[in-house]
Amino acid sequence: MKKPFKMIALSTAALIALSVASQSMASAASFKDIANVPGKDKIIALQHSGLLSGISPYQYAPYRTITQAEGVTLIVNALGLNLDLVRFAKPPKASDYFTNVSNNAWYSNAFIVAQVNGMDLPKNLLPGKKLTREAFTYQLIHAIEASGQLPAVKPVVVKIKDQDRIATSYSGTIQRALSYGVVHLDNHGKFNPKREVSRAEAAVEISNALAYLKAHHAPTAPSAPHNEAITGEQAVKLIKQVVGPKANLQIKIDPNAVVTRESFTYLLVNTLQTSGQLPRLNLVPADIKDGDNIEVDHQGAIQTALALGFVKLDQAGNFNPKAGLTVADATAIANQATQYLKAHQAPSAPHNEAITGEQAVQLIKQVVGPKANLQIKIDPNAVVTRESFTYLLVNTLQTS
Repeated sequence: MKKPFKMIALSTAALIALSVASQSMASAASFKDIANVPGKDKIIALQHSGLLSGISPYQYAPYRTITQAEGVTLIVNALGLNLDLVRFAKPPKASDYFTNVSNNAWYSNAFIVAQVNGMDLPKNLLPGKKLTREAFTYQLIHAIEASGQLPAVKPVVVKIKDQDRIATSYSGTIQRALSYGVVHLDNHGKFNPKREVSRAEAAVEISNALAYLKAHHAPTAPSAPHNEAITGEQAVKLIKQVVGPKANLQIKIDPNAVVTRESFTYLLVNTLQTSGQLPRLNLVPADIKDGDNIEVDHQGAIQTALALGFVKLDQAGNFNPKAGLTVADATAIANQATQYLKAHQAPSAPHNEAITGEQAVQLIKQVVGPKANLQIKIDPNAVVTRESFTYLLVNTLQTS
């Protein structure tokens, strides 16, 4: 099956659901079995906004644990993920993506939407399997970030008492979830990653995520029709959103200049490198069929953007450098850059604070890159010296 060309966004309805809910709570019925449930106001708000349903109009079954099928469906519905802007060569089926998902099941469409929108779901997942707290949190945060709706952040690394019980692949995402305020540690400083997540807990996480999204926006399309050619001024606005306010850059461009795929990509990559957010990489150049049409000074930036996934070649292997760029296309490129920056951040901690074993491993894995797929074992509470860190870094690079 050919991969679809996709441009995905969260629905406006999902982002404003919390404010709409407050206006309708007085008139709509509420669940009767959540009176003493922590976060009941958030559950009620989601119910009244139409983003949450119970086992009956008056029962939510808050302590019942949720399955993979229920979790995926809840995330897809609450975030307003859809296939509206995706073009398929043929209608997709759940079996195109998953081995254990029936094409006729009530949840099959939600799984298709989740996969196309970039949710990180294993091909062999079991729809009826109970979701743990770490798995649901990972899927929720990854869905939001994969949709490009969050700005790049550097979370302050929180000490989690049961960090050793969190799957390595979930660790960074859970730190970001704590930073976003989507989840919280218990009174003992534990996350309880292996505990099955209840319907009430899932609803509270969704509510917290929507509240954070409402207050923090990723690069958004400038106010203009999506199919309209982007202006120089709009291009600069998008790039500044990716780079963030801390860079404090002054980007000069003719506001009436014609923005092409080449010029926008070059300006984006060059600005990120100038602001120190993107290293200058030694890359194996991609074979660009129409590479001769790219300005010599722009070649490096275009190759970098291709390598990092900001942009892609078409099916014929062309970059189409001189092609005009629409608002929608530019926004999609900006969102890809934002996702990359989010996924390649150094652990955030006071620079004068001693680094922990866990932070050392995170740094080294970022240097090595995800393709190496290494499992680095180290006591998370070990004292890291210059000698031990240097040895682990060099040895890992050599091993990979």
